[in-house]
Amino acid sequence: MYLPLELMTHIASFLDAESCFACVSVSRYWKQVFTPHLWHTLNVSEQPWSRLFSPDQPSLRYPSHQRQHLVRDLIRRHGHDIRVLEMDTAWLFWGSLLGHVNNLLSLTFRRLYTPMLEWPDMEFEAYSIESSEAIPYSVFEINDPRAYYRPDFMRLLACWHMVLNNKALRRLVFPYEANDYFTLQAQDYGDHGHFDLTPEGKQFLINILSSLPDLRHMEIGQDSDSFLLISLSEHFPKLTSFVHLGTASLEPSMLLQPPKLHQSLQTLDFKVSKFFYMDAGSLRWIVTAFPGLRQLSVSGHFNGVFLDPLEGWHDIENHSITSFEVFDLSSMPTESDLSLFDEARIIFHAVKELKWTGEEYESPGVIFRTLMFFPALERFKFSSDAVLTDPLADGGAIAGGGSVYRFKTLMLGADTALGLDIEQLLNQSPFLTRVELSWIRPIDVKALADNCQALEYLQFNTYERCSLELNRLFVNCSELKECTGEYHLVEAIDILRSPQWRCLSLKKLDIIIFYGPRAKGEQERMLEKARRKLTKERRKPRRVSLQHVQDEGRSTQNSQSKSRRLQEKVLSKLAKLSQLQEIDFRLRSLDQWSQRGREFYEGLDLLEFTLESGLAELGGLDRLEKIAFKIDVDKFGQRERDWMWERWSMMEKPGEERVFCVEDLM
Repeated sequence: MYLPLELMTHIASFLDAESCFACVSVSRYWKQVFTPHLWHTLNVSEQPWSRLFSPDQPSLRYPSHQRQHLVRDLIRRHGHDIRVLEMDTAWLFWGSLLGHVNNLLSLTFRRLYTPMLEWPDMEFEAYSIESSEAIPYSVFEINDPRAYYRPDFMRLLACWHMVLNNKALRRLVFPYEANDYFTLQAQDYGDHGHFDLTPEGKQFLINILSSLPDLRHMEIGQDSDSFLLISLSEHFPKLTSFVHLGTASLEPSMLLQPPKLHQSLQTLDFKVSKFFYMDAGSLRWIVTAFPGLRQLSVSGHFNGVFLDPLEGWHDIENHSITSFEVFDLSSMPTESDLSLFDEARIIFHAVKELKWTGEEYESPGVIFRTLMFFPALERFKFSSDAVLTDPLADGGAIAGGGSVYRFKTLMLGADTALGLDIEQLLNQSPFLTRVELSWIRPIDVKALADNCQALEYLQFNTYERCSLELNRLFVNCSELKECTGEYHLVEAIDILRSPQWRCLSLKKLDIIIFYGPRAKGEQERMLEKARRKLTKERRKPRRVSLQHVQDEGRSTQNSQSKSRRLQEKVLSKLAKLSQLQEIDFRLRSLDQWSQRGREFYEGLDLLEFTLESGLAELGGLDRLEKIAFKIDVDKFGQRERDWMWERWSMMEKPGEERVFCVEDLM
């Protein structure tokens, strides 16, 4: 089939390099169409380029001369089609320079002093680059002129020549420290050990970077990031994204002057660095200087040590920033001074997503106090294993009393759960629909049941029995669709005593049902009542088969701890959850908790899943696709397997004796 060139070109724009590589060999027409797209992005770590750029033998550091020359010739032939290039090998760098790759839209430099970028043994050694008026020697940190002829310095010059030769660049990324040996000259500008570029270095950067009229994204460090940040409005008015690599804090003197407004910048990212400190004054300066900012990422520590009192500062009402991220690597909680938001006096009215990740914090309650500055928050990601989504603070923090959060989703990992009063949080979050918690207490399950009646998805783990609490959850949360997790231990008698479950839309359920002997109280009286009822029924004259008498006899032998009639009632109650698709009755446990799990459940009298014990009660679950339970090999036999195949088309999953799935899911 012949397709017009315009349509083929449009299709090619959606394909990755490996797909284009396959299309090139189809026909001459396809080769003409797909070759430019094949070379659009040159990434040596992905197929098919990794096959060309990798060494011939794993023990070698560099490809053979033959393969290097092959790639160099390909770059020379197709260099005009390359639009995205990432420099991560020295010989690729020189090949691109010699191949006149001058039509780039995106250029990324990796760190030039890594072992992978050492000078390779090839003929590029004879190639040298001289200084020019645009790239003078004087701007580099060099004390010995003989260093001008060293290969690593020539590579440094070549980097800037690559920038200078690609006038159409829209994206330019330098590494955190582009060169440890020959950096741009810097000078100490204050009493805090911070450095700034010399006037010659600043002018060099302005000249070479402002010669790129289409530049939209810039990522740079080397003590130049703060200087460029201040200069964006004057020299880079079209820039929409800037990454500050955080080599030093913002210069305090710049905060004393009103910032010049930059209307185009939409993304500002302060990369991780232990040397960077963000204070309230800096945050106010940033928010004021970039009124069109949409995404702000702040890294490092919050510290107000060098701040003058902020008395008399007016409140800032920001309505542009929609995403705010804080990545803190402070080694001690006190280094992350969360009073920054109190001091900055900024209300972020449009922030919908707040990400807060790091290693050490003050108490979680202190972090929650910052929510008052984000009244429109829709997503709050807290720590690497804790996520809070869609909170709307009304009246302050959790610790303030009477606060209400309109959380829709709550996900807390084990560490966060231990440091946070989950019960109090749940009591103030009545709008939860999705919850994921780890190793919580029964009282927290009760708080979910009592306060989060709109709950739809619940996942939690616990080593404490929560029989009554889980029943309460199934009664109160009528919208519940999934209840999964480890160690959901429920006593059979509690299920029968519980009011009618209202979670009739439940699709996935993890539950462990057991018969627990009761020493006293109403629970034992109910078991005794069930035993008397069974005895009375057995005394009635009726015609029964010999097999039925034998089955009934075996059931009465263990009537004190397990009643066949009781089990049938339990399973019949589960059968009313007509939407169930997956149900798991197993004593599952994570590997690291296996021994503890075995000790916890030792001696439990679990349900039996045989036809004689009421398995057929679950036959009404027409939507069931998966069921898992502990198999008693002496009682669960071929008869039960045949019945499950006839009823649900289920077969035992290979490698898992206790899991049955419908055939098409296996």
